[in-house]
Amino acid sequence: MKRNALALGAISLLMLLGRPALAGDGCSVRDIAGKWMFATGIGRQMLGGDIPPGKDITAIGTMNIARNGTLSGTFDVTVQDAFFFPGVTYVGNIVVNRDCTGTVTFETSLGSVRSDSIALVSRREMLAMSQDPLNLWTYQIRRVAANLRGYGRDRDDD
Repeated sequence: MKRNALALGAISLLMLLGRPALAGDGCSVRDIAGKWMFATGIGRQMLGGDIPPGKDITAIGTMNIARNGTLSGTFDVTVQDAFFFPGVTYVGNIVVNRDCTGTVTFETSLGSVRSDSIALVSRREMLAMSQDPLNLWTYQIRRVAANLRGYGRDRDDD
């Protein structure tokens, strides 16, 4: 009987320690505060103006998330056959729901305002997509602070 109780205790402890970082307790902005980098896939844009419609768009950049939900960052963006803009800045807000989904809303230094849906995969990774049906893209966001401090180790203790 003692052996069964000990085995059950050990299994319970292993299950508790091995659970996903965001499971069970719900998510919040505090879980993801820190420095991040993102890269979009190739998407479609309908930005208007002098930019040819339907051309591919892609971007890569940084995202700094504060514990109060404000965010800021910089990105480089390329639109096929139209332009490359380096160092575009943005500011905005992020809302994280208990179910680990949320919304990012921001305005860029180019004057565009947009909202994106996000899903938290872990404390070090998010997935996102544009909510604008005319400008479609998805992107991955990875925490960089833990990787820099840990010299390549992937840690959840930020």
